[in-house]
Amino acid sequence: MTKLTSATRHDSASKPFRLRPYQKMAVAAVVSRYQEAHQRRMLLYLPTGAGKTVIATHIIKALRTGNTFGKVLFVAHRREIINQTAHTIGRHLPRLKVQIEQGKRSARGNGDITLASVQSLVRRKEKYDPKAYALIICDECHRALSPSWGEVIDYFHTRTDQNTLLLGMTATPQRTDGRSALDVFGRTAFEITRTELEDLGYLVPMQYFTVGSHLNLDHLKMSAGDFQVGALSRVMNAPATRALTLQAWFEQGQGRKTIVFCAGVEHAGQLAADFSAMGISAEKIDGKSKDRGEILNRFDKGQIQVLTNYGVLTEGFDDPTVACILMARPTTSPLVYTQCIGRGLRTAPGKAACVVIDIVDRSTHQLQYGATQMAGLPKKWQSRGADPFRQARSFSGIKVTCTDAFLRLREASSLEEVQSILMRLPPEVVTAGLDGEPVLHYEPGEQDCTISRARESIREILKQAGCVGARLQIDETTVRIQFREPETQNERYAYLKWHLKRATCRHVVYEPPNRKNGAVSPRTLLRSMLPEGCRVSNLAANTRNNTITATVSGLTPDLIQRVQADFEDEYGMALDLQGQMSLF
Repeated sequence: MTKLTSATRHDSASKPFRLRPYQKMAVAAVVSRYQEAHQRRMLLYLPTGAGKTVIATHIIKALRTGNTFGKVLFVAHRREIINQTAHTIGRHLPRLKVQIEQGKRSARGNGDITLASVQSLVRRKEKYDPKAYALIICDECHRALSPSWGEVIDYFHTRTDQNTLLLGMTATPQRTDGRSALDVFGRTAFEITRTELEDLGYLVPMQYFTVGSHLNLDHLKMSAGDFQVGALSRVMNAPATRALTLQAWFEQGQGRKTIVFCAGVEHAGQLAADFSAMGISAEKIDGKSKDRGEILNRFDKGQIQVLTNYGVLTEGFDDPTVACILMARPTTSPLVYTQCIGRGLRTAPGKAACVVIDIVDRSTHQLQYGATQMAGLPKKWQSRGADPFRQARSFSGIKVTCTDAFLRLREASSLEEVQSILMRLPPEVVTAGLDGEPVLHYEPGEQDCTISRARESIREILKQAGCVGARLQIDETTVRIQFREPETQNERYAYLKWHLKRATCRHVVYEPPNRKNGAVSPRTLLRSMLPEGCRVSNLAANTRNNTITATVSGLTPDLIQRVQADFEDEYGMALDLQGQMSLF
C-alpha cells in the first residue's frame, strides 16, 4: 500500500489541470501496479474532498496513452455523480467521446468512456460487449458488495478473460455490517487520511460541537444496521427536538452556509419551514424533488443559506463554500457519518474551518457514531469546538509508565481533563505529555489573581514550554502575548493558552509582532526574543559585514548564543550582542 509521506502545500485555487502532489502519487501507484505488477483489482482509499473523480480521469489519461487500450466503464449510483464525472472528464479529456447510460439517457456503446448508473446498467448490460472494456471504475465502491453491483462486476470483469482493471474508489471502505470493499477490490493501491490532507492545506479543520438531548434511541428498531428511518424521523421531528436543533445552529452556525442532514423527508421539510419562519433563507431537497437542479443552483449562488435534505447530499455533492454541517440525524453507521461530514471539509477562499453540530442522544450515546469515534477517541469525549482528529493526534503523543495512569487517561472525556490528570501524576510516571511535549506544572490561579502573580505564573509556564522570548501585556482581565513570527494556530499554542487562562484567570490573546513596511524591524524582532524586562540600546546595522550590533544586559551565555542564532535565521543578518553578562 502506498501512503503519502510528504508533499508540497498548494492553494485550493490551483489551476484545474494541475494535479496536486498526492493525486499524482495516486495516479502513478495505480498505473505502475497495473503495468508493472500486473494487478487487476485495486482500491483507492481517499477521503471526501480528495478529488477522486480528477484522479480517476488522469488514470484514464495515463492508461490510454497507447491506441491498444480498450474502452472505459465508470459506474456510480447517483445521477449527480455521473453528471459531475461527465463534466470533469470533458474538461480534462476533451478529445474522448463520453456516453451516459442512466435513466432515460441511453448510450450506444461506441464511446471511449461510458458513464453508467448501476441501476440502469444491471438491466441493460447485455447490449455491451464486456471484452471491449479495459478499465472498470466503481465510484463509492463500498456499495460493491450489494447484489446489483456484484452482477455488474461479474459481467464486465470476473467472467472475462481480458486483463481488465477493476478499480474501486471510496472514502469509507469499511461497511456497517463489518464487510469491506477490499473483499472485492483486493489491495489498496494508495491511501491518504483526512488529517494529512488538512495538514497539506487541501481540507479545512473541523470545529466540532455536540448537543445532548434525551432522545431514547435505545427503544428504536434497527434496519440494515442503522436506526429505522420512520421511527428515527418521528423522534427527530418532535417540536422540542427541532427547537433544540434550531437553537444549536443559531449559537454555533449562524451566518454560515449550511447543509442539514435530516432523519426523513418530513423532518427535512419541517426543519426548512422552521428556519424560514426564523427569517433564514432555507429550502428542502430529497429524492423526489423534481426541481433538484434548480434548488442546488440557488444554493450554489448563495440564495439559500440553509439546505435541509434527506438521502440526497450524502454522496456525490460538491460545494466547497459549505461551512457548517448540522447532523440532525443520529446514525450508527461510520459510512453514513463520514460521508455527511465530508460535505463541509473542502477548502474555499476565506473559509478557515467547518463547524459541525451533532445532535446526540445523551441517554444512549453509545449507540451513535460521531466525529470523536471517527477520530478514534472515546465516545463520551467532548471536543468543545476543537477538531477531534487533531485532539486524537495530540493524545497519541502521551507516554506514561504506569498502567493505572494509562487507564485514567483513557477514561478522560476532554483534553482539559487529560491535562489535569497529567499535572497530578508524579513526574517520573510521565515521559511525554500531549503531542509528546513536557508536562507543565503550576498552581491554578484564583479569580482575584493579582497582575504581579499572573506575570510570575506566565513567566514560569512560558519557561517550561520553551517560549521565553515573548512580550507580555497584562491587565485585570486580559493577557496579551506577542511571540516572534508566531505560528500559533496549532495544538501546542492552543494548550498553552488553556494553561495560561487556568493559571491567571484571564482571557489570553496571542498577537503578532509589530511590523513596519510589511516586515519585522530588527529592534522589534530582537525584543521579541528577549526575556521580559530586557532593554535594547545602541542598535545599529553594519551593511559592510552584514551585522546588527546591539547592547543588552543580563543575558546568560547560553541565551546570548541562542538569540544570536535565531536572529540570524529569521532576519538574515548576523547579530553581535554586547553588554554585561549574567552567570545565571
